Amino acid sequence: MNKYGPKDLLLGTIKTCLLLVVLEIFTTAFLPAMGIINFRPEFNVLIVLFLAFKLETPVLAWLIMIVQYVHSLFSIEGWAIGAFTGVLVSMSVRYLKDMLDFSTAISTIIVVQIFQVAWFFATSFLLSLKLGDFGNFFHLFWQDIPESLALSILSPFFFFVLDRVWRVKSKAVGVAI
Repeated sequence: MNKYGPKDLLLGTIKTCLLLVVLEIFTTAFLPAMGIINFRPEFNVLIVLFLAFKLETPVLAWLIMIVQYVHSLFSIEGWAIGAFTGVLVSMSVRYLKDMLDFSTAISTIIVVQIFQVAWFFATSFLLSLKLGDFGNFFHLFWQDIPESLALSILSPFFFFVLDRVWRVKSKAVGVAI
């Protein structure tokens, strides 16, 4: 298990937020410029899942809030529902952490997809609850599934990059690529 001091947390958070900003610019500016308008992967979800899977820190909820706040700068969705959902999903990750397997790329892809589906289900439920109309629940839920499949396929590489950013000892918690 890695121990993170204040300097490590600050540096990792800054690097992660910079990576998120670059990815958000790519998905909000470059993809539409190339004619890909209805495909917008939510890299913030992948970052939050990485933080939940790999970091053992008491400030995890704050890190999730920061990631969601940075994401909200590029999105019309508010940061509050995403932060709340991220904390809920990260709590479930904590309970299931010993059963999760990241030893191969395919197992990483499957685990990430399962937690993304849980994330999008919770977000759709909370948004429908907020709007007071569950008529669009399944539409809200299913619209994120194609992007989540692409993110799941990218997750082994993405986690490898974030392992380097956060200096996670890969052999201890492993994500194979």
